[in-house]
Amino acid sequence: MSDTVDAKRVQIVTAGLGVFGRYGYRRTSMDLVAQAAGMSRPAVYQYFKNKQEVFRAVAEHAAAQVTAAAREAGEKARALPAEERLYRVLAVKLDVLADSVGAGSHAELFREAADIAADTVQAFEEGYRDVIEDVLQGCADELGLPGSVLSVRATADLLCDALAGIAQARQVAEVKHARLRHLAQLTVRGLTRTPEDAPPC
Repeated sequence: MSDTVDAKRVQIVTAGLGVFGRYGYRRTSMDLVAQAAGMSRPAVYQYFKNKQEVFRAVAEHAAAQVTAAAREAGEKARALPAEERLYRVLAVKLDVLADSVGAGSHAELFREAADIAADTVQAFEEGYRDVIEDVLQGCADELGLPGSVLSVRATADLLCDALAGIAQARQVAEVKHARLRHLAQLTVRGLTRTPEDAPPC
């Protein structure tokens, strides 16, 4: 693929991210994508055969960007306490979703992505979980791993699930970030307890 073709595809994908985020999948048309990309509809069809193909490319692009940004956030916060490192890595996904996806479109876009780009969604979730696991492993001494109540993998899974719920809540960004901080605090407190400290079930 030539540099020109790559640049045009990126232009369409970048425009598509904003359009899908604003209108959702069903209300987005190739006309809207073309208009946002500053191109004609026939020109967009030279690079993508239909809306579904644009959506898949948008999902792949967004997944790669978010995972890379989360990894970078974890690296930059390496010297910070575990709670802050976890918060910063989790906040990346929250911020990208808030910036690019309208509040009313979250649920629809996630459903459509799971249907149209299931492999991309799964790879993204696994990659993001790996980033969280890396942060947890990097804080092993501070957190008392591996003697904690939960395994690193189970903790990363739990954090990903909780983040998804916080991201989809109909709350303003400040409230979501406050909840994310509380999640990081609770996680660190839970991990630093030994099994002997845990209350009986």
